Amino acid sequence: MTKAKPRWTREAVWALGVRIDVPTAGAILAGLGRDESYRAVKRGKFPVPVIRVGRRLVVPTQPILDLLGLDTPEMAAAQPP
Repeated sequence: MTKAKPRWTREAVWALGVRIDVPTAGAILAGLGRDESYRAVKRGKFPVPVIRVGRRLVVPTQPILDLLGLDTPEMAAAQPP
């Protein structure tokens, strides 16, 4: 039985915090799996910045929001209805 892919809504992306791991970022941006996400980083083809912190790779969520055209919750609340 295959595991269902999560549906990445604006609220779900906002709830992730300021940084996420590479597989999660790959899934949000392009529906990529874990291995393909890391291969894209290695090839320099990942669409947003990836930061090495020690041995870990992290992805800031703001470039993902920007690329997808999603405002932050604060920006969305400030806009008139």
